[in-house]
Amino acid sequence: MMHKKMAGIVACTALLGLSLSINTHALGVNVLEGKHLNNFVTDDMLLNADKDPNNWLHYGRDYEGTRYSPLTQINKDNVSDLVPKWNLSFGVIGAQDSQVMAVNGRLYVTSSQNLAFGLDGTTGDILWKYQRALPGDLGSKLCCGSVNRGVAVYKDKVYMATLDTHMVALDNNTGEVVWEKKLGDYKTGEILTSMPMVINGMIVIGNSGGDLGANPGTVYALDADTGELIWKTYTVPMTGKEKIAKSWAGDSWKTAGGTPWLPPTYDKKTGYILYGVGNPTPDFDGSSRKGDNLYTGSTVAIDPKDGKIVNHFQYTPHDVWDYDGTNEAILIKDKKDRDTYLHADRNGHLYSINSKTMKCNWVVPMQRANWVKSFDDNCRPTVNPDKVPTEGKITTDIAPTLGGGKEWHPAAYSKRTGMVYVPVIDMSMDLEAKKQEFKPGQWFLGTNTLRLHPGAGYLKAFNATTGELEWMRSQNVPATGGVLATAGGLVFNGDAEGFFRAIKDDTGETLFEYNVGTGIHSNPTTYMVGDTQYVAVLVGPGGGSLWPLVYGEFFKHNTKGGGLFVFALHKK
Repeated sequence: MMHKKMAGIVACTALLGLSLSINTHALGVNVLEGKHLNNFVTDDMLLNADKDPNNWLHYGRDYEGTRYSPLTQINKDNVSDLVPKWNLSFGVIGAQDSQVMAVNGRLYVTSSQNLAFGLDGTTGDILWKYQRALPGDLGSKLCCGSVNRGVAVYKDKVYMATLDTHMVALDNNTGEVVWEKKLGDYKTGEILTSMPMVINGMIVIGNSGGDLGANPGTVYALDADTGELIWKTYTVPMTGKEKIAKSWAGDSWKTAGGTPWLPPTYDKKTGYILYGVGNPTPDFDGSSRKGDNLYTGSTVAIDPKDGKIVNHFQYTPHDVWDYDGTNEAILIKDKKDRDTYLHADRNGHLYSINSKTMKCNWVVPMQRANWVKSFDDNCRPTVNPDKVPTEGKITTDIAPTLGGGKEWHPAAYSKRTGMVYVPVIDMSMDLEAKKQEFKPGQWFLGTNTLRLHPGAGYLKAFNATTGELEWMRSQNVPATGGVLATAGGLVFNGDAEGFFRAIKDDTGETLFEYNVGTGIHSNPTTYMVGDTQYVAVLVGPGGGSLWPLVYGEFFKHNTKGGGLFVFALHKK
């Protein structure tokens, strides 16, 4: 606390417009100075983001990844009065996988091709723009388009991971580069597409690109102030001496894949980071990598103090369908008073996992999933041998497809209803495996045939305690948009046809619908400035997996776009 005499001098000199430096020696102080920064994000703000209704500070709004907002101004009784207040064109096309982050009325958002924007949250005015100069030979290294999933916010900086494997720290008021750190080599197939997470003063990011030979899967932790590497953790074997190397036949661990390419969640109770790990490679030919192939297809618990993996749960041992395990872990306390996490996996199942022991409470199918015959007491699957891709033969009607069950687009959990809302894809595929030589930076799928069959998409609501299906809402296209739940009794979600909807959270009834004019492939968020609640969603479809294979005809009469829509209630 400042001494009364010093406080008085500071106040008087401030009123007189005098320099404080003339008083420092009289006070016996060599340095007397201070600085204020707008939109400063503290550790306390990040830790208690779940209790801050006005801002959106994490990928899932809170460390738990619930994507649940306590805001109620926009609610089930008045949402029909929702109107677009402003929209912004990014000036680029391609998949817009990002989302809006909100800090005291300031918005931060990224677009495809590694653009980042600082915006006024009420008007959409661009306060600053940063554009990454990307290498000309990068395009062939991109699995799923030039996507980015957004920035992390901390102190006076915003942090963006780039396609050419750098982490960039930008001044949150000017967009100027404060520091950048090279983490990998995009020429090997490794890229960065995820939103970083800030944990204990560190910037944490997982790499992408396993399908193009990026190896190994890696989680990086950097000092937020300087960008210096604190630790990095491999999610698959690196030397062959690790215990998990025994789960890989021969030396197949050398080309393992297993990239953790989506943002994690952070369990404040255990102190561990929960990271999803992607598929093993080659994707569809498992004959050369017999075994469980740990830690692919898993959620791993990482100690942020040193980066060590302390526990895991594997959803799809020996994955030969590209089901990954990267989807989010949503931390909740269910109605049986259990500390659990919910995980909607691309393998077509919803899991409840004990977040302390990493043991399974239950597993339920989200749609048709015929690759598995049954599960044991810890939810380990018994595989249907008729749905395993093999060489020289096309295995038909495998459900779900490589896109899931549920793709990467995050689900949301409502503290109001106790339900989890999942964007679901109900399709099947044909596969034929083949032998393939590994070459860094080139596709490493191990397949001769990949054919997708028509299907449907849904938004489904499951009881988060029991896994029981409560309601579903079907749509014309596979569900490729993230979900937002609010205390106003609403669930927000967009689809590939371009419809942005508000849905009644307890029944699935559609209460609001707006056509944005292009597909939606992103995650809605909500924030409040002054006395007004806003809902924001990026627009512009594209990317990989289902998109190039299913929507060729769709794009002959639809445009890709690339921008941001922000909605609020119409004030009469």
